[in-house]
Amino acid sequence: MRKLLLAFVLLLSVGAYAQDKTRNISLELFGAQNTIGVNYDSRFKGNDGWGYRVGIGYNYGKRYFEETKGVGCPLEINYLLGKKKSKLELGFGASIGIYNVTDLIFNSPDDSKFGYLLFGDIGYRYQPTSGFVFRIGVSPSFNFGDEYGLEKSTFYPYIGFGWAF
Repeated sequence: MRKLLLAFVLLLSVGAYAQDKTRNISLELFGAQNTIGVNYDSRFKGNDGWGYRVGIGYNYGKRYFEETKGVGCPLEINYLLGKKKSKLELGFGASIGIYNVTDLIFNSPDDSKFGYLLFGDIGYRYQPTSGFVFRIGVSPSFNFGDEYGLEKSTFYPYIGFGWAF
């Protein structure tokens, strides 16, 4: 996990030196965050093509007789297809965090533990070089079925609002 976080920190610091790129900060509902979160997104060059997203968010969900709460950090590589402001957004990433799962039948919380889910983004993004940014789409998710994989519905919608600079 440390290597993954170090790789993204290096990616952010290298990307900070390029000045001809679009960056934005946005608020996201649902999606990889599952409830609500804040993201930083940047293109490697220009206003389309390859980029990355790093965020932090709060997760709350119920599944059968379990309740999950926690804080997660989605890390994503994405691609914007389109030459104007309207773009097709495609992305793939992992959301890692610390979660607390409560058994609702016996009302006994487990200890906080590390958890992850892998996700994709397929959607529409209104992305100017500066100003208001809007995102909407679906975020399919999965895990490897191990003890750290979080359960979530397969296709989760997302919507985001932000500001490009």
